[in-house]
Amino acid sequence: MMFVGTSREKFFYHNTLLCLVKSLQDKNITVDLRNDSYVCGQLTSVDGYMNISMSKAVYCDSQENEYYFDNLFVQARNIRYVHIPETVSILGNIKNEFKKGNEKDPNKEDKPVKSRKAKKALQQHMKIVASLEN
Repeated sequence: MMFVGTSREKFFYHNTLLCLVKSLQDKNITVDLRNDSYVCGQLTSVDGYMNISMSKAVYCDSQENEYYFDNLFVQARNIRYVHIPETVSILGNIKNEFKKGNEKDPNKEDKPVKSRKAKKALQQHMKIVASLEN
């Protein structure tokens, strides 16, 4: 399944460690927040800006009070650190996440439709390449 989102979200997904956090979906993780509190729970979803939704979450504030939530949403700007479980292979998860994104849809035609302008630019490029080879 390919990552779905705006072009900016796709950029963040491919150029930051957002793909690693996305690969942790359906796993129990701990997220440290900027206000010295933390949240533990099952990661339900992550968007392209690293906003996180968790289920069966426990929020612990700086005074060690615990609050239980069935569903909890954490904005990216409030996240200080995401703890990766020790059982997770970081490089393996990143590779698997990109493999999922690069899988081809068997029902989709492989050949893209090019505009007249793109075809002309390609022809001109090929002429230049041919002239350089001579």
